Amino acid sequence: MARNQQRHARGRSGGGTHPRALTACLLGLVAPLAEAKGQTTVDPRMERDTVGARARPEVETAGARVGALLISPSFGIEADANDNIFARSDVKRGDVAVAFQPALAARSQWSRHALGLAADGSIKRYAKRTTENVETYSVKLDGRLDISGDTRISGDMGAARRIEARGTTGDTLFGAAPIAFTVLSGGGEIEQTFARVRVTLAGRYERFRYEDRTLDGTVIDLSPRDYEALTGSLRAAIGIGPGVAAFASLTYNRNRYPVPPIGPSRNSQGFTALAGLAFGLNRLLQGEIGLGWVRQDFTAPVFPRISGLAYNAQLRWSPTRLTTVKLSGGRSFQRSPIIAIAGIQQHDVALSVDHELLRTLILRPALRYMVADFQVPTGAARRQERFFTGSFGVSWRLTEHFEITGDYAHSTGRGSGAIDPGRAYDRNRAVLSLRWRL
Repeated sequence: MARNQQRHARGRSGGGTHPRALTACLLGLVAPLAEAKGQTTVDPRMERDTVGARARPEVETAGARVGALLISPSFGIEADANDNIFARSDVKRGDVAVAFQPALAARSQWSRHALGLAADGSIKRYAKRTTENVETYSVKLDGRLDISGDTRISGDMGAARRIEARGTTGDTLFGAAPIAFTVLSGGGEIEQTFARVRVTLAGRYERFRYEDRTLDGTVIDLSPRDYEALTGSLRAAIGIGPGVAAFASLTYNRNRYPVPPIGPSRNSQGFTALAGLAFGLNRLLQGEIGLGWVRQDFTAPVFPRISGLAYNAQLRWSPTRLTTVKLSGGRSFQRSPIIAIAGIQQHDVALSVDHELLRTLILRPALRYMVADFQVPTGAARRQERFFTGSFGVSWRLTEHFEITGDYAHSTGRGSGAIDPGRAYDRNRAVLSLRWRL
């Protein structure tokens, strides 16, 4: 489960609010209300006037135009130094690695409608622990059909190969090569505006397939981890004042493990209902916050129902044009990579800052804390894992074609009720990369 690979590979099933719905709410719903009442309209440029999103034409590449397409290739080289590559306390090993990261994006330049293709890959090689060498990739096709000024249909499909990053909940085979899986996904949404109200109907399907691994000469069948998720959501938002919209959303999820289980079935279904406010009149405060209820029911009665408070927050505060503070948090139900664990209740909070020290030099300190509560059978010992990461990053755009980034992160993992005590760890990692863009 990983972001890069640090997302922990868990944000797959329903539970949070889709970030694209936020932009639709702010720019598509609040403005019509403001115009109707003669109030100040939302300026769409404000969304792009934060430190991280602001255009810098003097150092940004234009790509290559081929007919109606804009082609943007890039290539990166990343050096990685890690003092605990296995993310363990009992076997602590350090190593350095280099990764080669090609990427290609193509985007239509039509006045209406849109079509895009993006692909990227990473080949990572370690100096000593060659069993940790990995290859990942992703490819995605997306498009948008503008039926009218009030109706829009969009969709995407993609495939990817990912790795369960060391130290995450899915990293359970110490001694074997990192666990790899492929993801096939597809989804679509319809957005419709009725006067001051915008309604979004969306659906998504995802399929995960795990590759077998060899441990001490024995082939480990990981197909019981294979997983399918189907989600559907309905969201309505209405502008209630300059730069403020109220929203309500309902997300349904159905999760299935297609391989006959070892032990009780982990299949489940559930919903998350949220209501809240979205903000976006200017760069000072953007984002949304919502509260509601989450419920998840399991096919096997041995697993107790999950129910309780749901929350989601995605806020950006820019006290000056040079600094943007971002706060995010939420509770969601995630898939389980472990047999006999029905699912994971995940609480995730992150705080980060983008500061423009120079026009082309951005500083990025960040903190993240996550708690994963494992849904175990009734009567079994409670199991929980906690992760903390503090990081500091720097991005320096040298020219329109070259950018250097550097990141340092200190992370910890702690758990209770785990079978393997070695999973409690502390780790320091430094990454330096150089990327070229056409």
